[in-house]
Amino acid sequence: MKAVVFHGIGDIRLYNVPEPKIKELTDAIIRLTSSAICGTDLHMIRGTFTGMKPGTILGHEGVGIVEEIGSNVRNLKIGDRVVVPSTFYFLVT
Repeated sequence: MKAVVFHGIGDIRLYNVPEPKIKELTDAIIRLTSSAICGTDLHMIRGTFTGMKPGTILGHEGVGIVEEIGSNVRNLKIGDRVVVPSTFYFLVT
């Protein structure tokens, strides 16, 4: 899959990265159909958000379809269309 990856202040790149995997029983994997960049992403790119590590995948707002769910996910089912709001933060490394 393609992802925007942080490499350093002012240095982001589009890469092919491995497909995500369910790690926790409460995880869900969403195939994004639309996404947006928010102010938090801009802070990370500009260096005003401390603690960013090279290799971090950016982006945490989107619309998509549930592809896979962990066994403790109760309110979603595969095929549901969902909105991922900015109040969730996903760190994929």
